[in-house]
Amino acid sequence: MSAPRIVIAGAGISGLATAYRLTRALPDAQITVCEASDRLGGCLKTSTLGGQAPFGADVGAEASLFVRPETKELCAELGLDLEFPSREHSSQLFVRDAMHPMPTDTLMGVPSDPGSLAGILTAPEVDRARAETLTDPAECDVSVGEFIAARLGDAVADVIVDPLLGGVYAGRCRDLSMAATIPALLPAAHTGTSVLEAVSEVRAQRTAASGANIPGTKSKDAPPVFMTLPGGIAQLITALADDLRAHGVRIELNTPVTALQPITAAGDEASSQAAWTVAAGEQLLPAEAVVLAVPAYAAAPILADIDAEIAGILSDLDYADSAVVTAVLETGDQPMSGSGFLIPPTEGRFIKASTFASNKWPWLKDALPAGTAVVRMSVGRYGDDPNTWTVLDDEQLAARALADWRDITGSNAECRHMEVQRWTQSLPQYRPGHLDRSAAIDTALTRHAGLGLTGAAYDGVGIPVCLKRAAAEANRIATGLTAATST
Repeated sequence: MSAPRIVIAGAGISGLATAYRLTRALPDAQITVCEASDRLGGCLKTSTLGGQAPFGADVGAEASLFVRPETKELCAELGLDLEFPSREHSSQLFVRDAMHPMPTDTLMGVPSDPGSLAGILTAPEVDRARAETLTDPAECDVSVGEFIAARLGDAVADVIVDPLLGGVYAGRCRDLSMAATIPALLPAAHTGTSVLEAVSEVRAQRTAASGANIPGTKSKDAPPVFMTLPGGIAQLITALADDLRAHGVRIELNTPVTALQPITAAGDEASSQAAWTVAAGEQLLPAEAVVLAVPAYAAAPILADIDAEIAGILSDLDYADSAVVTAVLETGDQPMSGSGFLIPPTEGRFIKASTFASNKWPWLKDALPAGTAVVRMSVGRYGDDPNTWTVLDDEQLAARALADWRDITGSNAECRHMEVQRWTQSLPQYRPGHLDRSAAIDTALTRHAGLGLTGAAYDGVGIPVCLKRAAAEANRIATGLTAATST
């Protein structure tokens, strides 16, 4: 068998990472990455903000978890330096028209000591959380919000947990799967034991693993939770693309993959070894393996005639729309404090969060002129009334977001530039049972040699999870192709 041909649909982080791992596992493979849009990166994107940030600033994902190994290991392989959030600033929670320090002894907002929520929640709400109501053991996955509300009260779920999960998933905590979003707490649901104690145990384990519990260690010495790169996390896309091209990978933009056709034993000479014919743009590409690194709603119609079970599961996965409004502000000699804030839906605000990006990331602060700040404002949650913001044009959306931000912060800093980045159907919504459905897809994939699926639709959102899935699919594809050549 000659060098295998592999087609990857999608040039976001998942597609590029899959190609990267395949170049290492199968150095002779002929790999083509087909991207439907006119750029690489998917949800990782930079902008020069109208020339105000010629070095580029993230207008999509802005960070990756440092506490997981996948991103930092890939960055090390690519020779990229890491940047970490400033320890001079912290995030806040905007509740009942006031800013509050973000509770620190929680797991995605679920507290180990409800007393830490005093001042954010009312005294009766704190007392309700302290008097945890144990629930019967659950036999399967549960809704995060419904479980926490039953255990600790509605306020903990809707005021504390919801904005934290909403910041990650653009969803509602009562709709989201615990197994897919906060799996460390699932044993408490399955055994009917205290979730407060579970949070305390998990936090103690993580503190011990980080070394932060060593006598004499100060909180500032604890490892950071998040990381980025100089110039923004989207620099990872540039580095991956450069590496892939250096390894002979073809990357084709404006080339959507629209159909796959399994090849039988019969076929022309050029495709006699291929398992698939891939319709990509105006081309028909023969391939021994295909990896779809596209959203579920894009993969489902491609697979409809190949595997109805997989296509059906993918078709049922909902996605959230969101938008990031980025502003360059002239703060003069009155710098902002903090790294940003989250807002629960109960506040009825237009924006759901804001990141003071130039406070949060030292590289960005250093790159800006003195007295200038970059602020990100996030809009949109799953289930929003479409008339709230999606019908607004960019100018209207930016104006509404900035007005709400000014009302919340009290800032009258002059705005030098504003930019809207809409993320339509960008974040999958993991309903309870999602991981079981994802496992069913993986089982079904074993019926199709040389077919892989990767991306945020399966194991979770976030760069590390996507990298892990991409590596696993690349390894599975490479193992299958290697086995085929040896028989």
